[in-house]
Amino acid sequence: MARVIWFALLILTSICLYFYKPFDTLPFSISTFPKKGKELVSPDALNLLQIHTNYAAAAYCSKQNLSSWTCGYRCFGNVTIEKIFHDEIKGAYGYIAVSEENKTIIVAFRGSADVVNWIYNLQFAQLDYEFPGIEGALVHGGFYHAYERVKGTILWTIQWLMTREENSCRGYDLVITGHSLGGALSSFLAIDVKRYILDPILSSPTHCLLPFKIHLTTIGQPRIGNHIYAKIIQTQLISQTSPLKHKVTRITHRNDLVVHLPPSKRGFVHHAHELWVKNKDQSFFCDDIVEGSEDPVEDPECLAGARWYTPGAHLSIWNTTFTFFC
Repeated sequence: MARVIWFALLILTSICLYFYKPFDTLPFSISTFPKKGKELVSPDALNLLQIHTNYAAAAYCSKQNLSSWTCGYRCFGNVTIEKIFHDEIKGAYGYIAVSEENKTIIVAFRGSADVVNWIYNLQFAQLDYEFPGIEGALVHGGFYHAYERVKGTILWTIQWLMTREENSCRGYDLVITGHSLGGALSSFLAIDVKRYILDPILSSPTHCLLPFKIHLTTIGQPRIGNHIYAKIIQTQLISQTSPLKHKVTRITHRNDLVVHLPPSKRGFVHHAHELWVKNKDQSFFCDDIVEGSEDPVEDPECLAGARWYTPGAHLSIWNTTFTFFC
């Protein structure tokens, strides 16, 4: 019965997504009012995360809109689409692009777009996640199977972009972003980039992409795996010594229901670093790492403490909406 209720709520979210109307402009001036003890999110950081969010929202647009980079405020800056990937069996969809002016390679995943996607979302069974030197990591089976369908194409394209020209990857950033289901797939990709493309044994162009230039930004991401998987993200992608601290940002919005799925009682745990958008004028970094350790914990003063969940909170953030109206 519980699964039927969750499924009904998620189908309602899909219906709302179809009819939701996007805003026409993108705000680049946001005031921040941190809660007591919460880290202030600088305007520059918020502006950058808004751009990443719009890259993720653009993944909902048609191939025609993406190819020509004509999707309104979502298609920010001068960007060239290099690859649009789509697996029709499990629904993974997104694009790979390059912004020469910002020296950025972009990989963006679309969120759940139809009933098939939602069914895979509701497969709460966990799979073993293999990572060198670490045992016991588990991840959501449906999410990981969807990622595996497009993994090879994406990794090959990223590596090709970094070696296409003699100096093509000098100082480039890699932005990996996604909304909802797309956030989960983004997490897997970020780890694989670190494992395969930056491994000198497996890949030669290691000089092209520096580890601290990998940005993982997810929006409305569901829980992906157990606490060991969350710690892998913490240890592999979040540098405590880099001056660029928050290269991994898990953005949540108001009282988003989807962020609470799959249930924590099934062994699922969120990774750090959460940025909770209470409303479009109030954004806080959350306390989601146990002090003195690398263990993740959900901050009860952020979305984990929210009640009365609403589908609409999953469909928009700031002035960005995740719809097919582009």
